[in-house]
Amino acid sequence: MRLRISSFAYRSFAAMLVVGSGLATGLPSCGSSRSEVEGDEIRRPLEAGPPIIQCTTSDCDGDGYASPADCDDFNPGVNPESYDFLGDGIDNDCDGKVDNPVTSCETVPATSPGSPVDFARAADLCPQRSRSNAGAVFDPLIKAEWGLVKGEGPGQRLWISETKMEQVNIVTSFGQNKPRQGQTMFGLSTGPWGAANPRQSPPLDPVTVPPFRINDGCAAIPLLAEDCASLSFGSPAGGVSVQDWAELKLWVKVPRNANAVAFDYSFFSSEFNQFWRASLNDAFFVLVNGSKSNGGNVAKESNGLAMSVNSSFFQLCPKPPGPPGLSGDKSAALTSCVGIDGDPAERAYGSLRGTGYDGAGSAPGDGTVLSVDGKRYIYGGGSGWLTARFPVTPGEQLTMRILVHDTFDGLKDSAVLFDNLRFEASSTTGGVERPR
Repeated sequence: MRLRISSFAYRSFAAMLVVGSGLATGLPSCGSSRSEVEGDEIRRPLEAGPPIIQCTTSDCDGDGYASPADCDDFNPGVNPESYDFLGDGIDNDCDGKVDNPVTSCETVPATSPGSPVDFARAADLCPQRSRSNAGAVFDPLIKAEWGLVKGEGPGQRLWISETKMEQVNIVTSFGQNKPRQGQTMFGLSTGPWGAANPRQSPPLDPVTVPPFRINDGCAAIPLLAEDCASLSFGSPAGGVSVQDWAELKLWVKVPRNANAVAFDYSFFSSEFNQFWRASLNDAFFVLVNGSKSNGGNVAKESNGLAMSVNSSFFQLCPKPPGPPGLSGDKSAALTSCVGIDGDPAERAYGSLRGTGYDGAGSAPGDGTVLSVDGKRYIYGGGSGWLTARFPVTPGEQLTMRILVHDTFDGLKDSAVLFDNLRFEASSTTGGVERPR
């Protein structure tokens, strides 16, 4: 059989043709052909072979990269803007080596505590080895900066709470807590980072008359209604105010073959046990704007609550009746223990030891519940390491707002560790869980 292709048909072919039973087109190709071509005629080869994929363009898979920069021009998930996932045996990023992503990229800040970019690198958001058409290394981090919150308060005064450098730090450890990936992680706090007694740190925002106050913190942040409910814990949301703000904002380019973003975090608060199951708690949010996220919090549990002392993940102690020294009314209310990681009357242990959130005594009369022996005031606790995931669209750009804040006033501090920001190939519906 002979097939003649007119010049009109030649020009109107689609970019991708699959020719079965060994037929080939004779057109410009991203692969090779075993066919014999005479002019514009195509003859069946003597030996039939498997189907051969061919195309008429210099970028067969339409991913913005052509061979040889694109080492598999029939797979849009393989190119210099892809992530070289471990274990799949594929050179996803076309750097010439299989399964060799850059997973940590610690830097020594030029000045303490470091720039926003330094903090992103400390959390393992790293430039990769592959290079774009322009010769630039593919870097998922587009931009990083410190965040703030602003809103009207009494007398229509505009109040602004900005991230202060004493609230943030790049660390190699925090008490007994070590990085989840690499040698560094970063921390954000509503008070001075690493304060020996975070329960007694004074507010960082100005104490004025009238006092610092944003009338509607949920609108100022802004938070979706379900995220705002985390701050009020079932109480009317009106009047929720925030201050002592600490935020790292990241602009991220998702690799072409990634379907999810994941990160690890651990939350600490000195508001336990005085404000457990109360409203107006300090909180940690990661607010994401992207094709599959509309500014909502991705670091929340299945019941929709953000991380605060009211979260079910705030559980680092024996089951009821709780650790020795916990007041009778609190231990009786526990269905599963929250708060203290150990016995504050003896010694703190585990993830709270040496953090300042380890169950030390606080001054009498500050509202903290008195222990059963009538002598100790107990506070402090944390979540332990948690992993959050959220879905993304391959190749998109998104923003992440990683933040912690005081609610209502600037007293009784909370803090968060953040690390191991990474991409994953598998899709996810999102959620938070204990690390696998």
